[in-house]
Amino acid sequence: MKGVTHIILTLATAILILAPTIPTLTTPTAILGAVLFILGAFLGSITPDVDMGKGSAIFHAEIPGAKGKKFFLTPVFGHTINILCYKPVRFVFHLIFGDKIYAKQGHRELPHSPIGILCMSALLTFYIWLVCFALSFIPGLAFLANNPFIFLFGGSFLFGCFMHLVEDTCDIAGIHYLYPFSFRRLRGKILGDGTDVRPRVYTVILLIAAVILCAASFIFSLPAFVGIPAAVILWIIFLPASGVPAKKQNRDLS
Repeated sequence: MKGVTHIILTLATAILILAPTIPTLTTPTAILGAVLFILGAFLGSITPDVDMGKGSAIFHAEIPGAKGKKFFLTPVFGHTINILCYKPVRFVFHLIFGDKIYAKQGHRELPHSPIGILCMSALLTFYIWLVCFALSFIPGLAFLANNPFIFLFGGSFLFGCFMHLVEDTCDIAGIHYLYPFSFRRLRGKILGDGTDVRPRVYTVILLIAAVILCAASFIFSLPAFVGIPAAVILWIIFLPASGVPAKKQNRDLS
């Protein structure tokens, strides 16, 4: 799928998850937590395409589909995660599994697998923790040591990466969830060129659900976690609506 499709679907899902918590976002700490969750989900939503090379949205400041608007943190983050997370993890996997970890066609390899995004997210979180731990020795910055926001961002980044995989499961190329032990892909029937209307319909449904939950949380004081099962249920519906599982093939498409 295109980068803009990943961004809007992931952010719509993140907004749905956050929707019941909006009435409680009354303190700077709560607002910062929500912002970090959205930021991590946004960056994670385009990170798996780091294996596509310089053409990936993660390496460019221009936000896909945003009519020329730029977010200059994106390429800085992209090159950082490419050098410090993707390449080291790929190097280790290559030592263990050999050349079979590379995609024969296209680009969907290590970062397009659960084990890949888990390793990269863990490594990214460790780097952030290490930097914050070092900074905590500076007077006035002791609060950075083991700060929960570190793990919130790491978790939201992993969430964004995972949503990328779920979204790619809906298209005709699919995802190999057991990589690198199996290259059989779970796939749907959506074309990844942006011409299929279903991803846009899914986005609208997610946002409508978010509005409903947000309004209901003001009226009925809904539990903060209710957005999670709501998102899960909707994606359980979206997957078969996308044709998942389509006819299975082995590692011949990307």
